[in-house]
Amino acid sequence: MDEQTFAEMAGQFVRASLDSWRAGHRAFAVLHGGVGCEHLLKALLCHYNPLLISGVNDRAHHYHSLGFGDVQGVKPLSEARTIGIVEAFKEASVFMRGRMPVDEKTFRPVADSRNGVAHYAHHDDQAAGEVVELGLVVVEAVRAELGLDPAGFWGEYEAVFTDLAKVAAMPAPTGQGDRPGIEAAAEELALAERAVARVALTTAVVTAVEVASWDSAQRPGDHQKDVNLTALRAALVTGLRVAGAHARQAASELLTEYEVLPFPSRPDAAHTVPGMERKAHTAVAVKVLISSSVIAGLADARAEHPDLPILAAVKEIDDSGWLRSSQTPDGDHVWWRHCPACGYDGDVYGDLDGADCWCLEGDGCPHPDRMVDIGIPESLSCPFCGLTLTHGEELEAAGIETGEV
Repeated sequence: MDEQTFAEMAGQFVRASLDSWRAGHRAFAVLHGGVGCEHLLKALLCHYNPLLISGVNDRAHHYHSLGFGDVQGVKPLSEARTIGIVEAFKEASVFMRGRMPVDEKTFRPVADSRNGVAHYAHHDDQAAGEVVELGLVVVEAVRAELGLDPAGFWGEYEAVFTDLAKVAAMPAPTGQGDRPGIEAAAEELALAERAVARVALTTAVVTAVEVASWDSAQRPGDHQKDVNLTALRAALVTGLRVAGAHARQAASELLTEYEVLPFPSRPDAAHTVPGMERKAHTAVAVKVLISSSVIAGLADARAEHPDLPILAAVKEIDDSGWLRSSQTPDGDHVWWRHCPACGYDGDVYGDLDGADCWCLEGDGCPHPDRMVDIGIPESLSCPFCGLTLTHGEELEAAGIETGEV
């Protein structure tokens, strides 16, 4: 995409964010706002040179930007990957020469919301408001830098976008088709899935305690401690898998009902579908919102059983890598990326490989085993909350990066 396209899409997503806030859909306001902010940052970079947004090791975007996209051997634009929102923010800050109103650390919640990690937003209106307001501050600064017409960019929100209370007090928007419908349905479904997850995990934990107590009088103390821990781990993993599968199915059915899914089976066909990027973002927003309820249900289960080390056990399972290694064939190079719904590590699959990093010896190399990831991701599956993204457009919308630098 070029500067104009990024700017137009940014305006659409930012106005969608304010539409969602106006309608009371806080989580969608956060997610739409993060995407709109990223698009406008990339519009600024394209203003100077479209190559500035090309991802590490990307060649498809390079060639298409230079007008060589039709040459034999050049990968289709569907395989092009651009930089993420944090890198775009850092690059844009350079070109704004001190006119960016916040620094990278302050901007981080907006970046997290872009990638869906701010799953707390639909449970905490204050946190959601802070993230949306921060994103709007950055958006307005970049809009002014690009000289975009404020009336055309903000539309009916031009006089009120700086005050979310005034946005919320506006009369209900009209003429938006079924977009508010799917948001309302998704938020209602997320609450229902949170209750499902709470019941599944609470039942699993209670059952684990009961089963571990069988014949406990016949075991030495240390042995019984191991039995308790093993039973708790098995119960938590089972509960998470059951709740995750239920949430995944519920999200898929909702997206199908609203005709967001299915996507084209061929990756190159996605670019011929009108509004494909918006569809992908809607799909990711719904999936992330509903899958995040699995971890919210886990927190509820913990509140019901404060005497059990539930979250400590989950952290131990994650830190150990047991779930990750159980899904990975021996010898394969795999990518781990933070799950947009729960923040734990999810498995990324596709045409992936590893390459030696370029760090010098002794310079504090941040890359595990001095390797960097290269290739094209095709899907993400989270072993904790059950989130599954199965289309390249969804991965792009979720901000799943193609490389690690």
